[in-house]
Amino acid sequence: MSITGQFTRTDDDCYAGFIGSLTFDVDVTLAPNEYKSQDKHPDFAIWSKTPRGRSIRIGGAWEQISKAGNRYLSVSIDVNGQAMRGNAVKRDTAEGEPETFELLS
Repeated sequence: MSITGQFTRTDDDCYAGFIGSLTFDVDVTLAPNEYKSQDKHPDFAIWSKTPRGRSIRIGGAWEQISKAGNRYLSVSIDVNGQAMRGNAVKRDTAEGEPETFELLS
């Protein structure tokens, strides 16, 4: 299943955006992982809301550097019991605009 999404940095060092496919479309927040104690733990926890408005953690994201030296986010989410992975690449933005990543899978 193909997924897409977009994450834009907020003033509180989080990212806000969405993740979607043909079968789901959810707003998400990527917040620094307060439980990170090892390098292999995600840098960000990915949070969404249930249909009843409750916060639920649906995945994690790791900050990475490509061989070419470009920053990206490696993203893993759980959708209906199925793990899905993708990479979010940094978009070119005008000076003064917040940092934005596009999710590709």
